[in-house]
Amino acid sequence: MPIQNPPRVYDPFRNVGFESGKAYARRCRDGFWDRHAPGQDILDIGFRGGTPHAVPILEGAIGVELNYPGYDGFTLPFADGSIDTVHSSHVLEHVADDIYSLRDWHRVLRTGGTIVCFVPHAHLYERRLTVPPSRWSGEHLRCYTPQTLLRAVEQAFAPNTYRVRHLADCDTGYRYDLSPDQHPEGCLEIELVIERIAPPAWRVEP
Repeated sequence: MPIQNPPRVYDPFRNVGFESGKAYARRCRDGFWDRHAPGQDILDIGFRGGTPHAVPILEGAIGVELNYPGYDGFTLPFADGSIDTVHSSHVLEHVADDIYSLRDWHRVLRTGGTIVCFVPHAHLYERRLTVPPSRWSGEHLRCYTPQTLLRAVEQAFAPNTYRVRHLADCDTGYRYDLSPDQHPEGCLEIELVIERIAPPAWRVEP
């Protein structure tokens, strides 16, 4: 008989990063983590998100920041096919090469593993379609809509090595009454979940 891991217990008040915390309780309640990050080996990339005492997104997850041993900010120091879930919240817009980062996150996944990625929505955060410069963060190198995020995914991965399992706008508590010259409040992100799959023997024709 295979060993059954005990059911995961969630703390909706867990001290995760600032942006992660906005919808964390909802994701605990509605089964998001059980659906999209069910495995035991989880990486949380850039988990502090500007919150000094933040902890990784789920109990037992490994938090990876720039000071993590062996991490150069580009290539994860983990073996190919060794991880169940790579979680990233408001990180992809900061990295120098988002295509490379997506490919490296995919590299470390086991077959059936997931990338759980949240990025600011250009329509909600910037209220415009191009950066830099960002209205609100000098560290943002790009912004995304669902379309441009999927375009990056298609550029990063070979056909039929992945499946898009979830794509949604998250605007929980978003203040639509605030004008573009006021800093946005509430959830203002795109949720994306990618599953790594075993590619079939056939190829997609060009």
